Amino acid sequence: MKISKLSRIALLCAVVGASISPVLSAQSQSDYGPPLETVKTFDTFKLVGIGVSHEGRVFASAPAAQSGDRLVEVNAQTGATTPYPDQAWNTPGTDTEHEWAVPQAMWVDKADHLWVLDSGRVVLAGAGSGAKPKLVEFDLSNNKVIRTYGFDGIVAPTDSLNDLRIDLGHGYAYLTNVGNRGSLVVLNLKTGQSQQVLVGERSTFADPHEHLMIGDQPAQTNDGKQVAIHADGIALSPDAKWLYYRPLTDHNYWRVPTSALIDAKLSPAQLSRQVQYLGSAELTGGLIMDQHGTLYGGDLEHSTVVALDINPATHKVKSHLFVRAPGRLSWADGFAISQGYLYIADSHLWEVAFKNHLPRSGPFTIFRVKLPASSGLNGLG
Repeated sequence: MKISKLSRIALLCAVVGASISPVLSAQSQSDYGPPLETVKTFDTFKLVGIGVSHEGRVFASAPAAQSGDRLVEVNAQTGATTPYPDQAWNTPGTDTEHEWAVPQAMWVDKADHLWVLDSGRVVLAGAGSGAKPKLVEFDLSNNKVIRTYGFDGIVAPTDSLNDLRIDLGHGYAYLTNVGNRGSLVVLNLKTGQSQQVLVGERSTFADPHEHLMIGDQPAQTNDGKQVAIHADGIALSPDAKWLYYRPLTDHNYWRVPTSALIDAKLSPAQLSRQVQYLGSAELTGGLIMDQHGTLYGGDLEHSTVVALDINPATHKVKSHLFVRAPGRLSWADGFAISQGYLYIADSHLWEVAFKNHLPRSGPFTIFRVKLPASSGLNGLG
């Protein structure tokens, strides 16, 4: 009797459980946690990034889009989408400073300004758009650009900026680089000057002995190479004293004081010694931290969302299940927090982006879930 590839994967899942494909192994489990509320579903818009304003305006990006809009605003009441900030930015032309190439990630800061990171490079495709990376700040009161930041001389063509956090208190932006050897990029918002730090360090470079698994195989790029995604998820503590980050394709968690990141007098070795290892936990993609100091991340090996607290005594991370919705939630990627809700971008990435992909299990979806009123451990210690 012939057994299909998908059936073989399902059989392996039954034998070895969580070490095999989470999409399949999670199907037999029940829902857990606060219910998922659907904000918007997409059929062809390959959702990755989301941003949500203080008033609940929702923005979504499709960095790998080959045609059509790459960045849209979603009407949460009607589901209608409009190109953001307008159609011209979403129409390829010659004005690369005022159009989207690869809008990878978004962040809404404490002043309710929208920041859009255009990486210029789709890392999993191993190719660039020809555009230089840029970070664009928008005033949401009029949807006008406040300032555009470039990274000439700082970011190489083999780098790929992936996610960001804005620290208005210190006047800096922090970005992760999943490409090349992995790094953080620290941008001075006043001067526009930036630098790469922790390049290829133990905290930014994915452990080569660990892999993101699809079925019984490590995830592969379209040219057949094993996927290694370096510094990816990033989160800033509510008091802006700590920056949390991790490579995507291992299980390690790290943090560094922002005071050290912005101290130009520190040598690379001195900065490296300021980095704290927080231990091993779920292999998560995007990260976000709430006002209580709890981290949230998408557990890619089990198609769930987990909450992670940092013990103030041991400085080690401890996780617990937050949301599980088998058959609905596939790859929890981008995150945003607004008005007491955690917004989740389900990008179905391992079903659309890898050579050894799984069948796509549903639409690209923006969900939201209600956050708890408080958390157990203090994540700021």
